Amino acid sequence: MRRDCPLAQKDCLTPEDLLPIPLICSQQSLRKDSLLYRWFGPFAERLDLRAVYNLLYNASLLVKEGMGCAVGLDRLISTEDGDLTFRPLFPKLETHLYIIWKKYHVFSKPSEIFLNYLKERLKPQRPF
Repeated sequence: MRRDCPLAQKDCLTPEDLLPIPLICSQQSLRKDSLLYRWFGPFAERLDLRAVYNLLYNASLLVKEGMGCAVGLDRLISTEDGDLTFRPLFPKLETHLYIIWKKYHVFSKPSEIFLNYLKERLKPQRPF
């Protein structure tokens, strides 16, 4: 959301807080079986949905222009520039993220370095 949005004064946001706000949501979050849809509960059908996005960065451009507030994962876009801020949802909503690649794919050198960095840094529960 923009820093001048009234919701920016709150520590966290509830479904009731977001009901009167124009929202920009990811395409996949609109499915009735999604975590976000279930988080909104009975309010889901009454949301003021203004736009959908596939990349949160694109949604952030709409937010900067005052079109509404985007619902997205924390730290996917920078809020350090002063225009935007992030507020968590309450009750807390968490999800898992997966990184997938082809098993025998030949990567470029930068991609290989990045993948090795992720493997070392994330230390998954099961082997690659």
